[in-house]
Amino acid sequence: MMRLRDLSIGQRLGIGFALIFTVLAGLLGAVYYWQARSAAAEEAFITRAAPLAQAAQDLENALLQAGIRVRAYLIRPGADTLRAHEESIARVRSTLAQLGALPKQGDGADLYARLLPPVNTYLEVAADVVDRERFGGALEPSLAGAREAAVGALNAFSALQRSRARAALSQIDEARSSTTRGLTVAAGLAVLLLGLLAVFIVRSIRGPANQLLGVASALQAGDWQPALAWAPQAGESAAPPARHNEMLKLGYAFGAAAVALERREQRLRADRAVAGAAAVSLDGQEIATLALQAICDYVGAEVGAYYMHMHDEQILKPVAVRALGGALHALAIGEGIPGRAAVELRAVAVSDIPSDSAFSVRLGYDAAPPRSVVAVPVTYRGELLGVLVVGSLRNLDAEAVAFLEAAGSQLGIGLDNVRAYEKIQQQSALLQSHNEELQAQAEEIQAQNEEIQAQNEELQAQGEEIQAQNEQLKEQTRRVQAYADSLAEADRRKSEFLGILAHELRNPMAAIANSLYTLTHSGKPEHRGRAEEVLGRQTRLLSRLVDDLLDVTRISSGKVQLQREQLNLAEIVSECAEDYRGAAVKARVRLDIRVPEGEVPVAGDRTRLCQIVGNLLDNAIKFAGADGQVSVVLNAPRAQGRAELRVADQGIGMDPGMLERLFQPFTQADTSLARRRSGLGLGLALTKALVELHGGSVEAHSAGLGKGAEFVVRLPVSEAQTRSAAAAVRPSAAEGRPRRILIIEDNTDAGLTLKDAMELAGHEARVAHDAEQGLAMAHEFQPDVLLCDIGLPGMDGYQLAQEFRADERLKSVFLIAVSGYAAPDDQQRAAQAGFDRHFGKPADMVRLHQVLAELDAGGAAPARVQSPSQSQARSS
Repeated sequence: MMRLRDLSIGQRLGIGFALIFTVLAGLLGAVYYWQARSAAAEEAFITRAAPLAQAAQDLENALLQAGIRVRAYLIRPGADTLRAHEESIARVRSTLAQLGALPKQGDGADLYARLLPPVNTYLEVAADVVDRERFGGALEPSLAGAREAAVGALNAFSALQRSRARAALSQIDEARSSTTRGLTVAAGLAVLLLGLLAVFIVRSIRGPANQLLGVASALQAGDWQPALAWAPQAGESAAPPARHNEMLKLGYAFGAAAVALERREQRLRADRAVAGAAAVSLDGQEIATLALQAICDYVGAEVGAYYMHMHDEQILKPVAVRALGGALHALAIGEGIPGRAAVELRAVAVSDIPSDSAFSVRLGYDAAPPRSVVAVPVTYRGELLGVLVVGSLRNLDAEAVAFLEAAGSQLGIGLDNVRAYEKIQQQSALLQSHNEELQAQAEEIQAQNEEIQAQNEELQAQGEEIQAQNEQLKEQTRRVQAYADSLAEADRRKSEFLGILAHELRNPMAAIANSLYTLTHSGKPEHRGRAEEVLGRQTRLLSRLVDDLLDVTRISSGKVQLQREQLNLAEIVSECAEDYRGAAVKARVRLDIRVPEGEVPVAGDRTRLCQIVGNLLDNAIKFAGADGQVSVVLNAPRAQGRAELRVADQGIGMDPGMLERLFQPFTQADTSLARRRSGLGLGLALTKALVELHGGSVEAHSAGLGKGAEFVVRLPVSEAQTRSAAAAVRPSAAEGRPRRILIIEDNTDAGLTLKDAMELAGHEARVAHDAEQGLAMAHEFQPDVLLCDIGLPGMDGYQLAQEFRADERLKSVFLIAVSGYAAPDDQQRAAQAGFDRHFGKPADMVRLHQVLAELDAGGAAPARVQSPSQSQARSS
């Protein structure tokens, strides 16, 4: 017998009021129509909108994976990375084909048609980049642009599908709201027409209607929990038991939709949890533990474990467990359920579990084997990384197994990122080892070595910060590549400089060797005279090369101090330019010098200003070419408050790309083996640094190769008056008497040649080769002057000077340091140890004889150790 609750609204109204059947039938037809619209909207959402949105998401993921694989191949070319790249390209094409097979409407089809060309272009560019890398090419910037175009078109298509999905859901809500409104109207009419019967009918349907309205409102607000009360209970048929009651049917429909939405939300939340576990750390055990917890929570598994595949031992080692009291032991490949899944590389589900299995579920103080156990291999690109095993007291359905397989794939990506991170760490260690080797080879170039070390430390720090997420890994990989390129560039520049330095040092050494041979084997005066000139000129050249190297080191470490005084820049430019007229004549270059008539007052260091002018003139004469012209023009407009020096030539000029790095140390336009112009590439770098120390600026201009070059130096003009040239000239020292000179030098040739030089000047000289011998000889010889090296075996020169000052018989000896340690700190330390003068090797003999001539009868001198700038200037 049919129960009252099973009657439809139409049947209830028909029993009491057959006359209004037509009206109510129309209303019921409207309700049926709205319900049909709801069903049609749900079908459109399920069959069209949702699959299109999911397919667009899959295509976006495939494009992301393709980008990662092509970057991985470019960083680490090989068969594996090439195969991974090809597989990712195939996956993109397969996903694109699947998307194309889905039905589309209107602008969706148009957007898909627009999507195809940029995606195919990106795939072609990616394949072309890989082919170029395989055959010696390089990464082109068009790859990033093609990917951005493809992603942009895909985002537009995805946005359209998401908007259509939202529109379909809105249509469902609207249809349901229309149904509710129709039922409300029907209830109102029933009240007006049926009276007491209507009251009864309203009461019979009011409760379910209000519940459905609440469910509809909750669904509209995004909350499907109230609808779960209408869902079929466990063990109940999915079809509603009522045959006619539309309210119960709608309730069951709401309940079924809520169950599906909740299940989908749980699945998405579980997928995010697994993906988050794979990306949260770079430790494989931590990733496995977090992922295992998320997986077991979703599928409702009480126990679980993750076995890592140890490739070197070919075993499965448990690294993460859940709710297992006893310790698991390692398994061989093929042993047990995990071993079977590892061999077959597919999910293995077992229902009949032995009671003595290592998998057991705690039930209070007892334990029972799980009803269902599923083992899923964790792979990446077909390679076994481990096995995921879960057990449950209930049967795990096909949906749970599918989720486990998907989770295994996500976990495989995270664990592969861990392996990639470890490989990057190994590469970073190799790079660090290579940097240390480069540092050992380039110890004499302090500034270049510090730059390489800083880059290596930064590269190592960047490698330690690499994260497992795909976007972060790509960014870190790009940075590592950039730093590796920078390191290679620094190594190349260092190697070029060492080659140039060797070449520039061998040239004067060859001339010196040839001149020594001539002096030894020829008795002709013209041969000996020319050999002596060559020896002097090449020795000065070697000193100039060493001074340039020391200047670069001092400037880079901030140890150069200017000896400022009020100077006339016009006078300095004229004098320094005239000093180079002989070199210009020898090079067949016309020298045009134009300076203002009046004074151009500046506050600066005379020696360093001459060095600036000399470097620019030397550079201009070198590149002007035979029969060329070099112009030197000095202007000092009073309104601008600065002086402007222009040095221009009409020679070979420069490529515009060279101007950007022209003032960098060791930079030369001509680096070929057939270079026609010598030099270390330090002159312009020193010029820039010295100009900036004076508060000025320097810049270079060139219209191109063969069109000459111009250098412009701007210096601030001082308001103070300059000293006259006559006042700045010191009176020359008078000739001194012969002295007894003791030389302590561990280099035999240097000591004997210095002794010969002193004897040629009329002095009596003796040589000792270490400090102990020197002290003994000093007590016997009683010298007036000591010429002492600093780096001596046993006792160094500083300690020896202190011994002299502490000895009553030797403390009046005039002490002169002659050493290769000529930095400002070395000179200061020499003064503190007791030296009266300090000369850098090779010592300027003219200046040394002048110092000896300035000694008074008591053996004292008017001043102590030279300032760093004076020592450097005189040695150059």
